[in-house]
Amino acid sequence: MVDFPRARAWLYRLLFLGVSGLIIFFHLLPLGRASGAWPGPDLLQAFTYAFVLRRPDYVPLLLIASVMFIADMLFLRPPGLQAALVVLASEFLRRRHHLMRDLPFPAEWGIVAAMLIAVTLAQRLILVLFLVPRPPLGSTLMQLGITIAVYPLVVVITRHIFGVRMATPGERDAARIGT
Repeated sequence: MVDFPRARAWLYRLLFLGVSGLIIFFHLLPLGRASGAWPGPDLLQAFTYAFVLRRPDYVPLLLIASVMFIADMLFLRPPGLQAALVVLASEFLRRRHHLMRDLPFPAEWGIVAAMLIAVTLAQRLILVLFLVPRPPLGSTLMQLGITIAVYPLVVVITRHIFGVRMATPGERDAARIGT
């Protein structure tokens, strides 16, 4: 007998993994960005937070940690630093996702923006403390601003194209009973 909620959760986990893989793939393509060009948004973080706030059961902690760690390794960032910070931020959001269901979207956007800012500041601070070379501050701030600005589009894609909607109280109870 097929357990539809569990099968759906695995399908969305694979979808998250596929979207993450595509983002990493396109980020690694040698598209010849000009020097001084604007940095692109951190879509990996944006999609992670959008998934976590809509359906935290679709993106378990281990999946987020592995995707972010692989991204750290492939993007030649300090191994595990951004992965750990994104895991902490996503767990913060996961613990509060039930409160977000009743909030208007601008409040969600503000909370996600605060998480993006916190991750960026923590990463910069840790890199400074350990004397690790870091990207220019202007570039980092532009990427942060662009990521915050793109988050509503990520939510539209997540919700309307991928069909990841916030769980109703009945779905959450059924998921708890099934586990």
